[in-house]
Amino acid sequence: MKKQPKDLLFHASASSGKANPSLLRVILGSQTTRLDFGYAASSYYIKGGWITISPDTFLQVKGDSTPYLLKEAIGISQAPVKLKFKSTKDYQFFSLHFEPLPQKDLVFDMIEKLNGTPNDFNYYGIEIKLKNGVVVLV
Repeated sequence: MKKQPKDLLFHASASSGKANPSLLRVILGSQTTRLDFGYAASSYYIKGGWITISPDTFLQVKGDSTPYLLKEAIGISQAPVKLKFKSTKDYQFFSLHFEPLPQKDLVFDMIEKLNGTPNDFNYYGIEIKLKNGVVVLV
């Protein structure tokens, strides 16, 4: 009998080089790879600004040129639409669902825009070690 893949949750420790948004966790599933984020509105803008994600965002495993494409964004608008904050005290949690990554030890990047600016949500060196995963009961 073939072993069924399990959904595994990992607490994230990768950074885009700035505080916002924070990558909170990664869930490696058999159907999707889910990245959960938290974003706090900026005090730089009077009403906190806005956020959006490019529909062209993808994941890429180190050493493999295969892009794992964005399938769904929950809690954040996809460009060109923007999710606008109402105040500098607002925050937003959102999830990005991608094509499933292999369930093995790996390091991957999330790329919103190749050679992007600091305003793009690019995350590098997200490390997954299967021994650190927690099985998610569905």
